Amino acid sequence: MKKNILSKELWVGILGIVALLAIYLLINFFKGVNVFNEGNTYIVKFGNIGQVVKTSPVYLNGYKVGNVREIYFNYDSRDEVFVEIAVDDKLSLPVGSVAEIENQMLGSSIICLTMGNGSTFVEPGDTIAGRMKSGALDEASKMLPAVSNLLPKVDSILVSVNNILANPALTSTINNVEQLTAQLNSTSAELNKLLSGDIANATDKLVAIEDEMLELSSKLNEIEYNKIVNSLEVSLSNIEQITTALNNGEGTAGMLLKDSTLYNKLNSTCEAATLLLEDLKSNPKRYVHFSVFGKKDKKETK
Repeated sequence: MKKNILSKELWVGILGIVALLAIYLLINFFKGVNVFNEGNTYIVKFGNIGQVVKTSPVYLNGYKVGNVREIYFNYDSRDEVFVEIAVDDKLSLPVGSVAEIENQMLGSSIICLTMGNGSTFVEPGDTIAGRMKSGALDEASKMLPAVSNLLPKVDSILVSVNNILANPALTSTINNVEQLTAQLNSTSAELNKLLSGDIANATDKLVAIEDEMLELSSKLNEIEYNKIVNSLEVSLSNIEQITTALNNGEGTAGMLLKDSTLYNKLNSTCEAATLLLEDLKSNPKRYVHFSVFGKKDKKETK
């Protein structure tokens, strides 16, 4: 009986230990901690870790490569926090690699690794640099003071808008605008009717004028331009012949133009006539004889 009792108690103890071990493994599994593979551990120095806690995930290019193992606060400097991260043992960090803390929408934080360009690698257990990454939440938090300062102005603007909307003058103005719009619509309709009639009449007149121009053009095309040109050439030829004859002294007109005898005779005749007129004015009695009582005998005169 004692052997059976001891065997049962032993099995209960064994089952309890197995259950506790299973619970431990499940808890770490849900936390994302691989108990059987610790991987490579590195120490990251931060000034502020934000919302980073143990078991916070570590990502590289969006892929989860490890977790946060421990967090140590430096009580000597009081401005440094050391975070121990464990990453996959297949991952090696080049010299110059940086760990950045990125805040998430739900208030948690993750660590993102940025690989360095060094030709050598950081040994596991060594320290790498850490920093905070300014994400969308950080930018939004920076905007909050400006938004808080803007809210009173927005409130005053809304009050002014409400006062304007409550003003009775706005209603009357809207009614006036509606009446003016109706009048403009009626005027536009009448103007369209007027323009349609005038344009139709003007179009008819233009068509008639076009027909008259076409008729005039056809009549002009019927004119015998060659005969007119030939007549003008004959006339110009005759004028040229007359001019040539005058220049050569041919005919009466040509002789008058070329012979100066007639000119000299006419000139001398004009001079004699001028002298005769002057003498007539000076001695009219030589040329004019008259008497009131009739003509006397020359002997009696003597």
